[in-house]
Amino acid sequence: MASIKLTLKKSDLLEGKPVKVMANGHAVMIVLVGGEIHAIDGVCSHRGGPLEQGKLEGYNIKCPWHGAIYDIRTGKADPKTPFGKGQAKYNIREGTGGELTLEM
Repeated sequence: MASIKLTLKKSDLLEGKPVKVMANGHAVMIVLVGGEIHAIDGVCSHRGGPLEQGKLEGYNIKCPWHGAIYDIRTGKADPKTPFGKGQAKYNIREGTGGELTLEM
């Protein structure tokens, strides 16, 4: 597992507004919900949609292309959208200065 320091800080995140970061050439969606930071694969496993452009409802992100729904806490696809195969879930840590480190 690799630790990747991001240029993004927790203070850069807005509650409930997903963002995309590139880490080792890989798109990752990061979102702040309830004061906790969540990170999952940013490319929808169904047809490659950009998840950061999806609609967030609670802890679920809905892909803007075909509607696959994923739990941002686990990366698992919602049973209502079995065509979504699930997303990789990444650990993310906040440093003492607010800087974020992604574990891939």
